[in-house]
Amino acid sequence: MKKHTKLIAVVTSGVMSVSALGLVGCTSGRYTPDRLEELGHNLALSLMGNDVFAWNAFSVTPYESFGYVSSGDPSWYSYYGQRTAKELSMVNYLFDMYYSEFSHYKLSDMKGTSAATYRSIQYILNTYRSYYKSKYAPTFELLGGNYISSEGGYVADFAMSFENFELRSEKDVTTLLAVTQSTGEAFKTYLNFAGDRDKAGYPLYDYTVSSMRDYLIDVYEKGDEYYIYDIADNKIENAAFLSQEKKTAYKQVFKTAIQDNYMSGVKALYDGLEDYVGKAETVHKSYLASAGAAGRAYYEWLFRQKTGIANVSVGSVYKELHAATETYKDKQDAVLAEIDALELTDKATYDEFYEYYDETKSLLNLTDPNEIIEYLKVAAKDIVPDLSTEPDIAFKYMDDTVSEITNAVAYYMRTPIDQENSRETITLNGYQMENNPSDLLTTIAHEGYPGHLYAHVKSKEVGTSLLSTCFGSLAFSEGWANYVELALLDNIAKTSDTAVAKYCEYKKYRTLFGYVNTLLWDININYLGVTATELGDSTMIEMLMEIPAVYVPYGYGMYTMYNLHETAKKSLGSKYSETELNGALLSEGYAPTLDRAKQITDAYIKRAK
Repeated sequence: MKKHTKLIAVVTSGVMSVSALGLVGCTSGRYTPDRLEELGHNLALSLMGNDVFAWNAFSVTPYESFGYVSSGDPSWYSYYGQRTAKELSMVNYLFDMYYSEFSHYKLSDMKGTSAATYRSIQYILNTYRSYYKSKYAPTFELLGGNYISSEGGYVADFAMSFENFELRSEKDVTTLLAVTQSTGEAFKTYLNFAGDRDKAGYPLYDYTVSSMRDYLIDVYEKGDEYYIYDIADNKIENAAFLSQEKKTAYKQVFKTAIQDNYMSGVKALYDGLEDYVGKAETVHKSYLASAGAAGRAYYEWLFRQKTGIANVSVGSVYKELHAATETYKDKQDAVLAEIDALELTDKATYDEFYEYYDETKSLLNLTDPNEIIEYLKVAAKDIVPDLSTEPDIAFKYMDDTVSEITNAVAYYMRTPIDQENSRETITLNGYQMENNPSDLLTTIAHEGYPGHLYAHVKSKEVGTSLLSTCFGSLAFSEGWANYVELALLDNIAKTSDTAVAKYCEYKKYRTLFGYVNTLLWDININYLGVTATELGDSTMIEMLMEIPAVYVPYGYGMYTMYNLHETAKKSLGSKYSETELNGALLSEGYAPTLDRAKQITDAYIKRAK
């Protein structure tokens, strides 16, 4: 089973810093929808702060479109140490100020996008106020760090962000250069993070440290052959607003910055991390389990933050999901038993099925990404409403350094909110594609049509606010993208021969079982305190220990979305319309909370009866 890692929004990777908060005064007057929209807009500005990569990704003209004004020198993410009680109290106070303003509004007064903005503000304020009001907030700060990870942490994030940073003006060039020059010192601060974890009693595991060092030395030893050099040259060469003289000069200063800052930071981090090998004495319990009550509280917060479910009981969710996995396992086993019974009576069907099962044959024999996306644009008509304008979609590939360490088959970067008819790009992992050909069709459906790409373009057509677009529920967005894989498999099965139809049925239940079962492992290891030895040591278990709740959006999101559709089908029978329900679910933008998705589904069922 592959984890489809989404690198959709840099801005959603962490909790806001104190410097990122600045409450902008709202206009005077009654608490109208317009004033609420302004409040939501100001909250988005505060949350995004001076994150130049986020602004570059989400807006072509951030000042003209959203009033963003940069402040200070642009730099890469550094670790500044645990925040003091005074700093945490200040952030909590500022959230309370937003909440005090928000409490004057009534949802019943809001319609359309204003109602969606209301729910987004409510979701965000409830989430982060609960974080900063927790007595465990200082511990949350350490447990939630992802500066160092087995997949490269924020060092790998820089390479991805650098590659996807758009140069639209000379200001963008100087901004990217300044951030690149800051990486040397920024990367070194991650050693302070490792040190603080160690002092607090949560030292990084050898798996994390060793995997991180393997990644770092691989980057460093590539030297001048590392792909960022070529990316920098190509970006500068294609910057039409620069003269040839300036292009030559900028190419040289970028080369120097990568050599003297980025690479030196990579080497310093590699060398320094050696001191943290062997620090963890207990390696069979996750960081969160080792933290006791604080760890459980943090997992509960993560679950609420990722799903938008305010009063979730993780224990109840666990029981519910455990029963579901038994059902999915029984159904996939039933398909295998049915196919195995054909070995003597219908060998051709049996053999074809197992070609897909063994991942030696691609579904529908589709192997070219461009052919797949054209197929999906047609197939999606049975799943989602048509977009107003069909987007132009392109593909590119990850660098080998990244593709071999990540289990992401692909990712989609959302285009700027203020850019119409933009070219959409899906980045593919050539290494994973070669080793998992049967996943390519569903992966492009997940990332592109009718998954993330479709949902984002639809959200722009709807006119979703900056806040709702950038800070929506991750469980909805991932649950949606995972669900459309299942819907596609159902559609293929309806018009295919027995081998393909049965494989689609099997793959649907295997996908459900795989994601939900992995989430059960996550809950076991990070919330219930089950040891890795009890579960069966594996790379997947180690990754879950390192990045708790990472499968909540995928597992619980998909489980919820699948059940909402099944409920609607059973309630409506022949009156059920897949496209109408999905149109309703996406009518409020990219990612409402799962609680809201349930309300939308209930309302659809009531209307359709």
